[in-house]
Amino acid sequence: MKKMLCLQDVSGVSEVDLAERLRIITGWKACRTEECERRFEIDGEEAVLRCRETELQPPVKNSELRLIAKEGIVIMAAKLLPLREMTVVYTSKELTKLSTVIEKLCCRMSLIIAEPDLKQRLAQENGTYDFRKLPAYKNGSLQAMAVCHLPWQIYVVSKAWQQFLQQPEEKVFVRQLRVKLRRLRSTLSFFKPVLQKNSTVAWQNTLRQQGEILSRLRELDVALMTCEKIKLQAAASGGKLTVPTQVEELLQKLRVEETACLQKADLSIMTKTLAQFSIWLHERPLASNLADKKIRKFISRRLNEWSEKLETIDRKYPDFHNMLELHQIRIKIKRFRYALQTLPEVPRDSNLLRRLKRLQDMLGFLHDDFINAKLVQCFLEDAGNVQLRYEAGLFAGWERAKAEAAVEMLPQLWEDFCGALNAWRKANL
Repeated sequence: MKKMLCLQDVSGVSEVDLAERLRIITGWKACRTEECERRFEIDGEEAVLRCRETELQPPVKNSELRLIAKEGIVIMAAKLLPLREMTVVYTSKELTKLSTVIEKLCCRMSLIIAEPDLKQRLAQENGTYDFRKLPAYKNGSLQAMAVCHLPWQIYVVSKAWQQFLQQPEEKVFVRQLRVKLRRLRSTLSFFKPVLQKNSTVAWQNTLRQQGEILSRLRELDVALMTCEKIKLQAAASGGKLTVPTQVEELLQKLRVEETACLQKADLSIMTKTLAQFSIWLHERPLASNLADKKIRKFISRRLNEWSEKLETIDRKYPDFHNMLELHQIRIKIKRFRYALQTLPEVPRDSNLLRRLKRLQDMLGFLHDDFINAKLVQCFLEDAGNVQLRYEAGLFAGWERAKAEAAVEMLPQLWEDFCGALNAWRKANL
């Protein structure tokens, strides 16, 4: 069966003919070129694709690999969208050759991976994509998971890496990338029992490492936002509150240094990694005895398992004053929330989601307060700078009373959440 992997050129360079560039990089030859115009409908609106399409093939006999270059525009809703991409058509028999081609392309061009079906891609970008309408989903088997639930999230993460690496100073891109990575990791973890174990664990570790690259930057961003809050409160107090100017300057310096390190992160590495993850998924890596099981039954059973574990997790982590234990609870809570919000098969419950968000927000606030205090610990130990030590103490203790009150509220929030979760589980699973 032929499969497709789409790579978008995001270099912003359009002066060089794409097909010619691919010919030089790969050594493949063009076997077909044609001007194309295709019309289709997206969410009730007509879209028009106009492009030059060139097919290239490797200079070896009996290879089914093909590279299709498309260069042109998409006209939709009175907007012109540039199109400059290549689709690799491959079969399972030539995965090694496929990896070699991807390596060559990613090393020489700025690429991200994208949905090969243009109509589906535009629906994803419009927020109206529903993979339950795809033929692959229709029979309801677990095999649909590998090509329906996960690939679109890979494309979103690939795009988010490009945005972040282009503008690492933009705090919003750091946050968005982290959220999209966590959502992808949560979905992979959810379906882990039906996937090949060793490969799945390896991919979990790879995706976790991508997230860890960003963790230090996110911590500094949270600390700088705290500085902004203190400055606003100081202004409102009429100068009665000290602004931690030196702390903010040092944190800004640390962020600049961290950003400089992250700029060394290579888009080509991220794209190659995500491309290989996508290829692995499209090989349908399910455990052999589960391939024909029904997806809805699995989702219901898996959600029931996660729910039961959540309801009793406070037995494993009973000390709500221990920030490290609370962080473990927070991780499980976030993972569960992403599953609820990402899987369209899951029954929605506004009461459960509201209580879940309140609990997650409270745990997030306590974690940020804990990390803020750790960040400025070295400033508190600077014996030669009295003003810095004073500011660091102010910064670390600024929301201490609020944090202590939040810890006292946690048992009730936890009880409310568990009650709502238990009621939802009994009604829906």
